[in-house]
Amino acid sequence: MTRWIFAVMGLLGAVTASAVELGQVAPETRGERLLYDQTLDLADLRGKTVLLDFWASWCGPCKQSLPMLDQLRSDLVAGGYPDLFEIVAVNLDENPEAARRFLKRYPVSYPVITDPEASLAAVYKIPTMPTSFIINPQGVVTWRHEGFRPSEISEIRKQLVQTMNGQP
Repeated sequence: MTRWIFAVMGLLGAVTASAVELGQVAPETRGERLLYDQTLDLADLRGKTVLLDFWASWCGPCKQSLPMLDQLRSDLVAGGYPDLFEIVAVNLDENPEAARRFLKRYPVSYPVITDPEASLAAVYKIPTMPTSFIINPQGVVTWRHEGFRPSEISEIRKQLVQTMNGQP
């Protein structure tokens, strides 16, 4: 069902404007953590730069993007940015168990929340998988990236570092 909803959202997204525009405060983003019995609220991360990454276990590019984002996170932490940013992944699998199996195979060190009804994906109008947003410390969306190719990780890093350093 989620794939069908996602396909319809993608078609609608092609003909309507994005619900989340650059320069806009990120909408309320809250969800149950996939691997822990906790809730994560994006508002609790104000003051940090956040890379918000929407993904699913059935997404081919996500098999590359999640591990590469995890390595990017490790590199930035080692490079002196541990308190300035966080990556938060939003999983869109209907069955959270599929996402848990995926994360056993492709583990990450950053928080993952589950969105089995794709309600957050609808708010953000996700057109493709994965889709990422960079949100500055004030909660404003400053960058959007759709899809993933390994060669794009350097641009994602550049955008994160610029945002952490207060650059547009």
